[in-house]
Amino acid sequence: MKRLLLLFAMAALTLPRAAAQDSLNAEQQALRSELYDFLKGEGYLPEIDGDGDIAFKAEGAKHWITVSDVDSSPFFVTVMRGAPYVENYDYDRVLHAADELNLYKTAKVEAYDGFAVIKSSMYLRDAEDFTDVFPKLLEVMDDLYDDFLYEYENATLCGE
Repeated sequence: MKRLLLLFAMAALTLPRAAAQDSLNAEQQALRSELYDFLKGEGYLPEIDGDGDIAFKAEGAKHWITVSDVDSSPFFVTVMRGAPYVENYDYDRVLHAADELNLYKTAKVEAYDGFAVIKSSMYLRDAEDFTDVFPKLLEVMDDLYDDFLYEYENATLCGE
């Protein structure tokens, strides 16, 4: 009985990963593997999460890289970074800050009630195109988070 329960538990844990990985074709999986290997070679500790995305930490912030299952040659890749809010945040100020920055920044802030994500998407023909811009991309995303916090603190809303 214990063996059967263990088998079900293992299947439940691996099924989402397998399902997510199955949605990518062989070329897309190969690109994701190359990106994973690049991150590993750079000293990050990447993992494939339950959605099939590459998850890793940089400078203490959680990041994800997704390879779209729709596009191939060129591939559509999105890099995301968590963007935690200040304690006791005002959601209207969050939306204002995101709107202001999204007007002119290359990376974008997606604001939700409770959390935000900074995203940058690109089309790639191969992983080398990504590895060339990766350090600058992380810098841009970190700077955008700092700008997001600044815009939040200095937001002037209608009626204030």
